[in-house]
Amino acid sequence: MPLAIAHTIRKIEFWFMLATLAIVLAVGFISDLFSLGWKSGWALAVGMYFIILVFAFITADNFLKKLLIFGLTAGIVELLADAWLVHFTGTLVYTRGEPMIALSPQYMPFAWAVILIQVGYIGWLIGGIEKISVTILITAVLGFAVIPLFEFWAKGAGWWYYRNTPLFMETTPYFIAFGEALLCAVLPLFFKIIIKRGVLFAILFGVLEGLWIWVAYFLFYKLFQFL
Repeated sequence: MPLAIAHTIRKIEFWFMLATLAIVLAVGFISDLFSLGWKSGWALAVGMYFIILVFAFITADNFLKKLLIFGLTAGIVELLADAWLVHFTGTLVYTRGEPMIALSPQYMPFAWAVILIQVGYIGWLIGGIEKISVTILITAVLGFAVIPLFEFWAKGAGWWYYRNTPLFMETTPYFIAFGEALLCAVLPLFFKIIIKRGVLFAILFGVLEGLWIWVAYFLFYKLFQFL
């Protein structure tokens, strides 16, 4: 693919990711404002994943297709972190009566796939013009700024809430917010490898990211217990 065409496609995809991220944030805010319940979370996660999937096929972008596999794999493995938060720490509580997979809502793997792709893609593009250390820092800050917003809105929306742990703004655990910065920091590194490799690498790094989510939460959970 000519460099000029590739640059144009990446520019289009960058604005697409920003637009979808804005939509996700807007729906999260509205869900909290009107207490829309778990169905809004399901529609947001699965619907946005489908939108990105359609966009990937329209643009014939194999990299984005691999990211969809990466994100969904990470979201499935992340169910282990959810189970740890729900069962072992007792800090995470999901809404009763919604369809579940293990100890998590059925839409959770799709929710994680969407946010990891959005935050990671923006960080990966920044990585093309910045040093890798700067890219990691920017992506971590982006994760710290964006994902905890859903933790903040989740209680009012009727998606989930936290208890038995120090909370920021009475909704978001400190260890979750910092953990989400750490789990996003590695995304540009993973994406740099995935773009050059096949589908199996997308699955492999999806597994690693899903496990890293649990590690990030675990490290900060223990740290704030010590503090």
